[in-house]
Amino acid sequence: MAATTSRVVARGDAYLVPESERKLSLAFIAVGFAHLLIGVLLGFMQGMEHAGIDLYAYVPLIRHYYQGLSIHGVFNVLVFTTCFIGGFLLFVVGRGLERPLEPAGLGWVTFWLMAVGVVMVDYTLFTNQASVLFTSYAPLQAHPLYYLGLALVVVGTWLMLLITVRTTLAWRRENPGKKLPLIAFAANATLIMWTLASVGIAIEFVGFLIPWSLGWLPGVDPLLTRTLFWLTGHPIVYFWLLPAYISWYFMLPKQAGGKLFSEQLARLAFLLFIPLSLPVGFHHQYLDPGVSEGYKAIHAFLTFAVFMPSAMTAFTVLASLEIGGRARGGKGLLGWVTRLPWGDPAVGAQLLAMVLFALGGVSGLINASYNMNLLVHNTLWVVGHFHLTVGTAVTLSFMGITYWLIPYLTGRALYSPGMARLQAWLWFIGMALM
Repeated sequence: MAATTSRVVARGDAYLVPESERKLSLAFIAVGFAHLLIGVLLGFMQGMEHAGIDLYAYVPLIRHYYQGLSIHGVFNVLVFTTCFIGGFLLFVVGRGLERPLEPAGLGWVTFWLMAVGVVMVDYTLFTNQASVLFTSYAPLQAHPLYYLGLALVVVGTWLMLLITVRTTLAWRRENPGKKLPLIAFAANATLIMWTLASVGIAIEFVGFLIPWSLGWLPGVDPLLTRTLFWLTGHPIVYFWLLPAYISWYFMLPKQAGGKLFSEQLARLAFLLFIPLSLPVGFHHQYLDPGVSEGYKAIHAFLTFAVFMPSAMTAFTVLASLEIGGRARGGKGLLGWVTRLPWGDPAVGAQLLAMVLFALGGVSGLINASYNMNLLVHNTLWVVGHFHLTVGTAVTLSFMGITYWLIPYLTGRALYSPGMARLQAWLWFIGMALM
């Protein structure tokens, strides 16, 4: 058994996460990565399709390109991310506050509720009854179980917020006058932001798409449901990113041998993401004639505004990593970069994620610009932006987190750090080329 990778937490710490909570996080993460594996395989098939090689004829469950594309999108950006975030954030809250989650047992209720929803989604996708892509735009219509399953997953995330808030309030009663630990503060901010953001898609699914798919409504307004989707559809990007930021802010500097550069900036950045990440969805609808030019202009401005906490994050995280790199002997202007522990897959994967995320952030500014958006809208530029942010910054960071989190949760050493390093570099190179 190879030596384990570096960890932020260790079994010798004063507080040990209860076994039930460790198993809960493992269950969430396992479901997430199982869906990522399938989604990645479907992505390979899509690439072969564009190269003129049709592999769908050899996979009986996948009847056509758009069914495969729907599975790829839903499994990767909805199921994988949400399940991993559930396991990670619940772990972060309990470990950060050094107390069991409250109320006891609700975490498993949340998991099984979301698992039922995921099974519904899986069934409708594999039976070709929900080939509507992950955006689920009307007038494309899916089976009612598809919408209901995703609704259950959203409700599960609301229960995560309930757990974090209840646990935080219990900690405050036990620790009057103490400042809330930064990592728990960030987890609460992430889930508060997401719960506010998810109202749009909840109204769309429960108020319109589910009744419509059941035949209770004769039709729906495509522009209205599309707008409701994007009330959630862009803020969800920050639901994916903020857990990665939690690791970048609070765990990665320690793994690199340094410390957080500024706690105040970190708290401010997470607070700013709550109001600034919500009203930005209309930049996905610049070409929709039913949305007024005034609203498009407002959302363009607010989309640029949300870049501010992102820039604060870049500055703080890089400064924190520089402290670690210089503590490890780095000299000169950029010598500290080479001194970072790139050989540790838990660190190296996240550092590589940051490299490509820089390009993803710049491409996002182009998407936000009305004039530039007219040129790149509905082109592969948008696909590239999506894969640089979610496919690299988020997914590769989650992989890096997994390389220390799974050993902690199981008490076993990482099987092959060398293989993990290779996996991170292969993913990085593949995304960079794509």
